[in-house]
Amino acid sequence: MTLCFVRNIVQWLKRGKTMGLPKIKTSSEFRENLSETINEVNNGIDHIISHKSGNVILISESNYSKMLKELEDLKQIALGISEIDSGKGVSHTEAKLRLNSFKKKWS
Repeated sequence: MTLCFVRNIVQWLKRGKTMGLPKIKTSSEFRENLSETINEVNNGIDHIISHKSGNVILISESNYSKMLKELEDLKQIALGISEIDSGKGVSHTEAKLRLNSFKKKWS
């Protein structure tokens, strides 16, 4: 049940995002068209650069930051689920009571 819930969260996070196929270039094509490739990556077109020693994936800094944020969010969700599964969580009613008590203190 937990894995299904995490899958639903992942789908929710991806909703509305297009996940187009990356362009694939050889390392020689990459060197010849460096500026063009950088512009394409910054415009949201990911690239795979193939090389005999291994492939490299190029994504924009903003997409990288979004991926890190989403990864952190998913880690927090998984942590929360594991805490609930082990009995460390609180009910919805209890959570509301606690939040309302903070609200009264801050008002």
